[in-house]
Amino acid sequence: MADTELVAYLHDAASRRLVDEVDPQATVRRGTVRTAALTYRTDRSPEVLLVDLDGEQNPIVYVPALMQVCRPETVVLATGSENNVALANELYRGGIFLYLPKPLDAPGLRNAMREIAAINAEGERPEVQASRILLILGKGMGTNTLTTLLARTAADAGRYISCVDLDPSFGSLSLAFDTQPMRGLAQALETEGEMSVERLQARVSPRIGLVAHPVDQAGREDFDDKGLPTLLDALSLQAHMILITGAQAFHVDALRNLVSNHVIVFEPTPAGVSIAIRWMRILDGATSTLVMNHTRPLPRLISRDQLRSGFGGRLPDFEIPYIKGMARAMALGEPERAISRRERAVLNRFLLPMLGLSSAEESA
Repeated sequence: MADTELVAYLHDAASRRLVDEVDPQATVRRGTVRTAALTYRTDRSPEVLLVDLDGEQNPIVYVPALMQVCRPETVVLATGSENNVALANELYRGGIFLYLPKPLDAPGLRNAMREIAAINAEGERPEVQASRILLILGKGMGTNTLTTLLARTAADAGRYISCVDLDPSFGSLSLAFDTQPMRGLAQALETEGEMSVERLQARVSPRIGLVAHPVDQAGREDFDDKGLPTLLDALSLQAHMILITGAQAFHVDALRNLVSNHVIVFEPTPAGVSIAIRWMRILDGATSTLVMNHTRPLPRLISRDQLRSGFGGRLPDFEIPYIKGMARAMALGEPERAISRRERAVLNRFLLPMLGLSSAEESA
C-alpha cells in the first residue's frame, strides 16, 4: 500500500489508529466528510481518500460537494457507524467507490486498497471482451431472486456484473437490489448508435451495475429494441458477465447469437412447468439450464416422471430449496443475507458453474 497515496479524515481515534497501523505512510487527520469537502476546494485531492460520515448530522449532503472538488481520478472511500444496504447504495450512486462500516478492521481496509490497485492495474480489462451473457427466463418464479444471487455470487468471486431488466412495466429487479434505475433505457433501445452506459447504469455496488426502466417510463411498450445489441456491446466492455431478465419472447430471437446460456426458472407446479415448456419451445434447441425454484413452502405438486415427460426426457439441472427468510430479505434489497453459510454453500454448487466459475474462484 506504500505506492498508493491515502489520506483519511476520521472522526474517532480508534479508526485513526487502525489506518495508521495498516498504512504507516497514510496521512490521517481528525475530521469528517465535510472537512474533506472544504479542504479540497483549494488543495489537490489524493489518489485515495477515506472520509468519515460520523460526526455530521446529515453527512449525505456533503458527498456531492466532495465529489465536485475532488480530481476525477481520486477514489473515495467512506466509513461510518450505520450499516445498511440502502445507505451503501445511495453512496455508490453518489460516486463513493466503497463503503466500509465501522468498526474499521485491517483486512477490510487492505482488501479495499488491493481492489483499487487491481482496478488501476487492469486499465481496459481486456478479458472483459469475452463477456458471458445469461438470459434468465420465467414469469415470476423467483427470476429476480436468482438474478440477484447470481450477481452477488459473481461479484464475490471478483467479477464485474451488469444486470439488465427489460421489463417495460418497471420490473422488480431494481427493488431486489434496492437501487433506483437511471433514465434513458427506452431511448437507448431505440437507437443503434454509440451510447454512454454510465448514463444508463445505476451502481448497485462497486462491482454490480443495473440497467432498467425508471418509474416515470413504466408501461411504455411502443418502442422497438433495435438498439439492444448495441447496449450489450457497450456493457460488455465493462462487465465480465451480463445478466438479462424481464425478457419477452421476441428478445430470444434478437439475442440468440449473443447469449451464452438461457436459464429457465420455474416452480414445481403444473403452471410453472407449463411456462417452462413454452420457453423451451421458443428457444428451439438453444443452450439452456432448467432451474426448479421453491419460492413458496408448497409440497411438490408434480412428480419426476411428469417433469421428465413434460421436458422431453429431461430433468431440471438444479433445484433451489425453499428459504424461509428470502421473501423478507428481497423486500429489504439484500437477499444474500437471508441465506445461512450452509445454505449458501449448497447454492454455490450450481450458482458458480452456471456463471462459468469454479468453486476455487469463489473467494478470488
